[in-house]
Amino acid sequence: MIENINEKISVITTFNSETGLVIPKKIRWKNRDYLIKNIAYYHKIRQGKNIIHVFHVTDGNLDFRLSLDSENLHWTLNETYDRSND
Repeated sequence: MIENINEKISVITTFNSETGLVIPKKIRWKNRDYLIKNIAYYHKIRQGKNIIHVFHVTDGNLDFRLSLDSENLHWTLNETYDRSND
């Protein structure tokens, strides 16, 4: 079941200077750390002049939709999906 969250979170990322890719590696949400195992999908959306980078990632059990606001560099956890309920 998809759960809408829309909370600010902390994210540890890597940046590859050769490819220009930012890759989320770990998120902290509600004082718990989740190690990102895979990026399923990435895309950008425009909100006015602002660009939002959207990452669909998983830790193997939970899927997360994260967004990075390019104007203020804040990360938001938009939604989760629990695979264990399938």
